[in-house]
Amino acid sequence: MTQGYQQPLEEILNGAVFDSDNDEMVIVKDIELYSMCEHHLLPFVGKAHIAYLPCGKVIGLSKIARITDMYMRRPQIQEPLTKKIADAVMEVTNAVGVGVVIEAQHFCMMMRGVQKQNSWTVLSMILGSFRESHRTRHEFLQLISN
Repeated sequence: MTQGYQQPLEEILNGAVFDSDNDEMVIVKDIELYSMCEHHLLPFVGKAHIAYLPCGKVIGLSKIARITDMYMRRPQIQEPLTKKIADAVMEVTNAVGVGVVIEAQHFCMMMRGVQKQNSWTVLSMILGSFRESHRTRHEFLQLISN
């Protein structure tokens, strides 16, 4: 559950950063997500959708899932998890923009307190051109909703 603390980002990438003239959006969606709430030490589960607009470099598609795994295997709350993934993808790709949406069910809401079994928490982190261009953000959100 905490192996993400021992994994450096460079090791996860393992050299899978490639020169590319692609400037179209790259999306990996429905990445399974299992993490642990640092407040209640209960799991939260869901899925992540991650996209970036390349600027001369792309990364292996599996690396997007591996970056997600690295950060989710740390006790935390969903807000910083979303930001850390977005920042890492932006850093390693030097992308024009990055979009990350994480949808999760939190066992701390399901098992204790309000005990709501069907609630989902949805967070997004939108960086660069995804934030600046409504058209780019809309395209991303539309593509992950299908």
